[in-house]
Amino acid sequence: FPDDRYADGMKADEAIERLRAAKGRKDQPFFIAVGFLKPHLPFVAPKRYWDLHDRNAFKLAEPQTPPVGAPGYAPQSGGELRNYKDIPASGRLPDDLQRTLIHGYYAATSYMDAQAGRVLAELEALGLAENTIVVLWGDHGWHLGDHGIWCKHTNYEQAARIPLLVAGPGVQRGASTPALVETVDVYPTLAELA
Repeated sequence: FPDDRYADGMKADEAIERLRAAKGRKDQPFFIAVGFLKPHLPFVAPKRYWDLHDRNAFKLAEPQTPPVGAPGYAPQSGGELRNYKDIPASGRLPDDLQRTLIHGYYAATSYMDAQAGRVLAELEALGLAENTIVVLWGDHGWHLGDHGIWCKHTNYEQAARIPLLVAGPGVQRGASTPALVETVDVYPTLAELA
C-alpha cells in the first residue's frame, strides 16, 4: 500500500496542504500541529518500511526479568499488547513473537519518520523553514521486552524518556542539554521563541 493508505500518511498529506496554504498568506503567522500516531500499537506500516529492517538481526532484550530488588508493582504485564490477537494473555512472549514485535516497532517508527520527513521537506521547498519553529516530541517511551516488560506504563527510563527536538530561528543548531526537560516545557519554550 502507499503511505497515504495509513493514517500518518494522510496526516502528512494534510499538513503539506496546510503549509502550502500558509505560504500564500505571507502577512499572517501560522501554527500547524501534526499528531502522528506511529509507532503506537498496532505496529502496521507499508511493506517497504518492514523491508528496511532485517528481523533476524534484532537481538532480544536482556535481561527479561524485573530488576533485582524492584518492588513487585514496578514492572507491568503489557496489558495493552496482550489485547491483540495471537498475543499470549500472560507469561514470557516466545522469542519469534518478540522479534516480530521489535521488527514491527522499527517498521512503524521508520514509516512515521518518513512522514515527518515529507512535511519537513515541503517546509524547506516552500522557503518557510528559515522562519518557522519546529518541535518534534513523543508522548512516552516504549519497552521492547527489557526486564520482561512490553508497552509503556512504567516509571522506568524506557517508558519515561522521550525524544524532544526544537529547531528554528533563535535555536542553536546541534545543541543539546543534559538537563531534565518535561513536556510542560514545550509551551513556554514556544512562547519565548515566538
